[in-house]
This record gives sequence, C-alpha cells and structure tokens, in this order.
Amino acid sequence: MTPHSLPSDPVPPDDADRSESARPEIPDGPPAGAGSPLRVLRRWWRTRRTASAARRRPSSPRTRSESIDATGLFRPGEIEYQRLQSLPPFDTDLLILTDLRIMRVRTDAQGSVAQLSQATPRQIGAIRAEEFRGRATVTVELHVGSSMRLEETTPAEAQRFVDTVTEVAARSRT
Repeated sequence: MTPHSLPSDPVPPDDADRSESARPEIPDGPPAGAGSPLRVLRRWWRTRRTASAARRRPSSPRTRSESIDATGLFRPGEIEYQRLQSLPPFDTDLLILTDLRIMRVRTDAQGSVAQLSQATPRQIGAIRAEEFRGRATVTVELHVGSSMRLEETTPAEAQRFVDTVTEVAARSRT
C-alpha cells in the first residue's frame, strides 16, 4: 500500500520543466497575494478585456465593409452590377445592385451581412441622389410605396449608382 499525503505536504509543480516564454500572456486566473481580492479581480478582468478587444478591433473602418462575407446573400448565377457604400460613421450600410434585384444591407464588425430590404428592378419607381454639404443621399422609391435610402456617400459615386440603376430598371421594363 502507498502512503497518502497529508494536506500540509508540499505539492510538486506540474510545469517545472516549462520555460517562461511558453507561458500565456494573460494568466488564467487572478494572481494570488497582490492586494484585496476585489482589486485583484478587477485588475485581472481589465487586462483580459483590453487584450481581447485589441485582437478583435479592425485595422480601419473602411476595410471592415469592403471585406464583407456575402455567403448566402446572392442567389446562384446572380451578377452584381454595382455596390454603393456609405461613408464613415455610416460605413456599414450598402446598396447592392444585381441583375435580379437591388438590396439594402448592413454589415457588422466581423463582416457578416444582414439584408434589410430588397426589390426587383421592375418595382423601382424613381431614384434620386440629393447632394448636401459635399455628401449625397440616394433614395430609391418603389411602386409599392416604400423606399430604400442610403445616406452619407460621395456625390460622384451616388450619381454613378443612380445612372446604373436607371439603366437596369429601364432595361427590365422592356
């Protein structure tokens, strides 16, 4: 029979052969003996939260929307004609024109896409770009009485998008 250890006996460390460089940057738990338990927990939580936020933060707000994950957004064989994106701070909103429909979508920080509304080119009644203080707002009015709007984009991109949508809508009616 083997003797049982007593609670007062020292416990040999499991990772004695590991080098210091192999240890994680953020400890798994709060360090012992570094002040009151509440302060230790707060400091430990702040360190973990700032480290994880730095890993998740996108490099720039403009690249976030350009690298959207459009998986499941387009139908098989659907051709994208043009994409109009808002300027910061609204840079997560897009109008996407395809051969089958026009969609208003919004992206999140990870690049996932949520489709907010859609319409076929035949449903487009009027489209206009309104310029104000160097920015443009594109409004697509539908025959059913609803509309899609994209705010805060450049006037040149807005006019190019309006021209393309007008051409696609006219072609779909013939």
